[in-house]
Amino acid sequence: MQKFIEALTSESKNTALPDEFNYFGKLIGSWAINYIESDNSLAIKGEWHFSWVLEGMAIQDVIILPGYEYGTSLRIYNPDTHAWDVAYGYTGKIIRLEAKKQDDMIMLTFVNDERRKWVFTKIEDYCFHWENITVKEDGEWYINAEIFAERII
Repeated sequence: MQKFIEALTSESKNTALPDEFNYFGKLIGSWAINYIESDNSLAIKGEWHFSWVLEGMAIQDVIILPGYEYGTSLRIYNPDTHAWDVAYGYTGKIIRLEAKKQDDMIMLTFVNDERRKWVFTKIEDYCFHWENITVKEDGEWYINAEIFAERII
């Protein structure tokens, strides 16, 4: 198993990945999170861990929401589109997204539904905010769930 982990993980970003497209680099590390759903006021304390993988051209994460969801995302930089191709999976489902920078946000748009988005905002050294949103017909955002994260490591 150790050989697999060594082959998968990377110590740093690959130099072939341009700095201006290193959207997720500040997330590398471990985070304590508060996950809150809008509809039913579900609130869960969990963890979110991010690491460079695949020779530093991708970032993989593991999100742990005890008793609710345990999932992983693989974010791979695409030099042809200057975007990140993203797959998020958990038991029974895989979601595909494309990530691009929009102002001070990282906007991940569902490949099969442009009205569904995941948004990273306020990414600082020790905290960030994440939202799962649906864009309504009038352009207003409905927040389905959000995460408030604080760095552990």
